[in-house]
Amino acid sequence: MHSLQPSAAKDRTPAPAMVDYEHALRILSALVTTLPAPDIEHVPVHQADGRILATALQALAPRPEADISAMDGYAFCCADIADTGLATSTIPLRDYVVAGDQPAPHHRGTAATILTGARLPAGADCVIARERVEVRNGLLHLAPSDIAVGKNIRQTGEEFAAGSPLLTASQKLDWRHIALLVSQNITQVPVYKPCRVGVIASGAEFAQSAPDSRAEINTPLLHAMLTRQGAHVTSRVVCSDSREDLLAVISELAEQSDILLTTGGISVGQTDNVLPVMEQLGASCLFRRVKIRPGKPFTLMQLGSVPVFCLPGNPGATAICAQVFVLPFLRSFMEHRQALMSFPVLHGRSSFSHPSLSDATGFVPVTCAQSGMETVFSLVPSKGASDVLCFSRADGLLLIPPGQTITIGDWCSATRFCSI
Repeated sequence: MHSLQPSAAKDRTPAPAMVDYEHALRILSALVTTLPAPDIEHVPVHQADGRILATALQALAPRPEADISAMDGYAFCCADIADTGLATSTIPLRDYVVAGDQPAPHHRGTAATILTGARLPAGADCVIARERVEVRNGLLHLAPSDIAVGKNIRQTGEEFAAGSPLLTASQKLDWRHIALLVSQNITQVPVYKPCRVGVIASGAEFAQSAPDSRAEINTPLLHAMLTRQGAHVTSRVVCSDSREDLLAVISELAEQSDILLTTGGISVGQTDNVLPVMEQLGASCLFRRVKIRPGKPFTLMQLGSVPVFCLPGNPGATAICAQVFVLPFLRSFMEHRQALMSFPVLHGRSSFSHPSLSDATGFVPVTCAQSGMETVFSLVPSKGASDVLCFSRADGLLLIPPGQTITIGDWCSATRFCSI
């Protein structure tokens, strides 16, 4: 639980001046290193998909754990096949070995029928494919040229030996890792507990009884985006412009969250209550606004040990700030990183022109298509910071550096949306 002690008005410190995009990232990177590691829990391996591994894991046994037949065929000892100088040699068939058997030692001078995945009898050193031989009257007829020690055998530990590193801490697990864990008969996996994120929107316009009632878009948008990353999200909508109502909800969610998000209410209007409430609760301001478009009002605060992302109210700006700032921070916290992680950046050519944004970093929605050996970015038309249609047609965000004009054919950088 988090301790939230309101501070007196005289103790409040002025908000820092507006920061640029790179400075905001540096502040977030420093902040994530101050947070404690998430708690660890053990979950059944079949429930570990999408979870973050808390400790490195080593192989408990070699793989394969024994010499295994790589195909259906016949196992024998090469030394038992006499080189007669003829086109074919013969050896009698005796045993039959299937996967799951613990076969007796190989009977020298004979061949054993063996199926794919079966353990090789001790003393056998070659498997010949069924289609390469003929069986007549209990005798296996084979060409001497097909005989070689180790042929068609998966050797003990050829994939990895016992004690080999398998997975590193902070890996996000998926089907590839689940298969590896199950191959080692691991049934319980140590993972970090999911990050608890509180999301709050406020505004009298969201009340159904409001004369001009509006749909509240941001909390469902953020819930979907954050849940996709593995967070446990609790959303609240304060359907009023009351500071007291907002204070009560922020206090409640901050007590039960690792990270808190608010949307809207961070300007200087009469009903913009987020910053006054945060100050009343004693929160410290890490930066007040960022030189980006859209998303300039984005403010970062800390309430006790809880980072608070105060996002703009326009849904388009909320989505961009979440993609650019919140999700990298969330992933870094969930994976217990010592710096702010970055998502893969695509490099390619612009198929459009865009004017300079003076001293602000711009983010515009684009599609990404392959043209020969290059990626081509195409602008998705947008009506501004409130537009949400454009995101459903875009693949990601193209970054426009401060003061830079984009012209057709320019080499640019973009990041795909983190939750698709």
